[in-house]
Amino acid sequence: IAPRILWAERPRAMPLTFNFGEENRPENFVGKAKTPVTLICGFLGTGKTTLLKHLLENQDGVRIGVVVNDVAAVNIDSQLVRRYEKGLVEVTELQNGCVCCSSADDLFTAVQNIVMRSADQPFEHIVVELSGIGEPEAVKKNWAIGLECTLPVALRTEVKQ
Repeated sequence: IAPRILWAERPRAMPLTFNFGEENRPENFVGKAKTPVTLICGFLGTGKTTLLKHLLENQDGVRIGVVVNDVAAVNIDSQLVRRYEKGLVEVTELQNGCVCCSSADDLFTAVQNIVMRSADQPFEHIVVELSGIGEPEAVKKNWAIGLECTLPVALRTEVKQ
């Protein structure tokens, strides 16, 4: 007869940890303000890009980072928004995938690049325009997982909407 291991005797799982360098240690961000990230979502034709354009036209000195996601090979929305890119606005585009599933890592990378490029002049807000099929709850869950894994971008930002 094989010996049985009781539940209390089973070895505990080791927590998953990552090393992103000394400057990105989780304890360095305790008590520090996080850059808010707002997700703009909706079906095709609901006015996501119009809302984003209005926001950028009326940003009134607020430094904003923008990520425009499109599942198509050509990101038309990004082309429409890029004309607002000036000193206070920076636009990054993601295409050929949805950031809530197949391109989730690309969203982390895009936002991390925006945050890191602005170290001397931090963005006051980051806006992500999801594709027409994007699921904001999936993006928020991915962000929560990133926070658990201590991804630097998740430690520096917070998905608000």
